Amino acid sequence: MKKYNLRAICLSLLTVLLSSYISGCSTKTPLLAVPLQVSYDDEIKLAQISQQLYNKNLSDKARMKLLFQRGSLYDSLGFRAFAQTDFNQLLSYNVAIPDVYNYLAINAMHDADYDTAFIALNSALELEPDYQFAYINRAIGLYRNERYEAALVDALKFYHYAPNDPMRILWLYLVEEKLDKAKATDEIIRRYNEMTDKTVWGSDIIAFYLGKISEDRLMINLQQGVETNSELAQRLCETYFYLGKYYQSKGDNKRAEMLFKYSLANNVYNYLEHQQALFEITQLNQK
Repeated sequence: MKKYNLRAICLSLLTVLLSSYISGCSTKTPLLAVPLQVSYDDEIKLAQISQQLYNKNLSDKARMKLLFQRGSLYDSLGFRAFAQTDFNQLLSYNVAIPDVYNYLAINAMHDADYDTAFIALNSALELEPDYQFAYINRAIGLYRNERYEAALVDALKFYHYAPNDPMRILWLYLVEEKLDKAKATDEIIRRYNEMTDKTVWGSDIIAFYLGKISEDRLMINLQQGVETNSELAQRLCETYFYLGKYYQSKGDNKRAEMLFKYSLANNVYNYLEHQQALFEITQLNQK
């Protein structure tokens, strides 16, 4: 039996277990996607890139491109160790690649090595001051370490690059509420009202936070316009994470943990919300 088929069976069992856990906590049937898995196409792509890398006549430029492609694919599939190996090898060819430092920072935060993470993110921003995702990743690292004032500076920078992006608004709120709950509420209302397009995906999550729609309506709305299982899994990963943070802020840690697990169950490994959901579960289990 191929390894990816074994993994699929394990993921199916995980989904059943999570469903059983939910049913003990709520009468509602949760909305689920098929957890993202390693596809046959992904396996073929990895094999093809690896085969090309065996070519000793490759130019350094071509080899770097292939290493980046394979490292990025490994990362999206959750193979962190393989991805890190490729990205570290990339740095042996060129030490000035912001994307690589951003990835290495995320990986370091997985292991709670924040000193390494901050050094890597600072390196990325020195190389490219407008590297947006380094700001939000540094903000999250600071947020995890309860350095909320510094986190707010970076979260604001990230927000100003795309003020109509609901996820940026939500992260600003999560940071600001740690400093001043009332002010954070005023600010998320103001930013929501200033959005030029409230039809973009994610705006309904803000609407839920503001009490404009119910949780049931949010779960119905997130399915609108979804054409593939992958897209549904991505939306559920985001929605369940932010719902978890909402109930966590209300002191309902049991429900929050349940929702974080549902965020993780979609296997959207390269989403910020997936990475943060794992951290939140770890923190709750340590309490």
